[in-house]
Amino acid sequence: VSTVISGANGVSLPTAVAGYRITVINTSANALNVYPLGNGIINSLAANAAYSQPAGARLDFICTTTATAPGGQWYTLNTTYA
Repeated sequence: VSTVISGANGVSLPTAVAGYRITVINTSANALNVYPLGNGIINSLAANAAYSQPAGARLDFICTTTATAPGGQWYTLNTTYA
């Protein structure tokens, strides 16, 4: 993602499939909201809550289960790469 309007832009993760690994690269100067799809969860956030990915960061999202399909359970790796 190369252009993010401060606090306004975001992307959605795809339909959850256990084992999916999605890389999101935010090359903009603003944080990017990354949303799970329908009732999905990222880390320990509430269902449908956005994860704020810092400006200039590359981050991998890994789906471990489709229990809350189509959103699933997603986790970020321990490190945000700039």
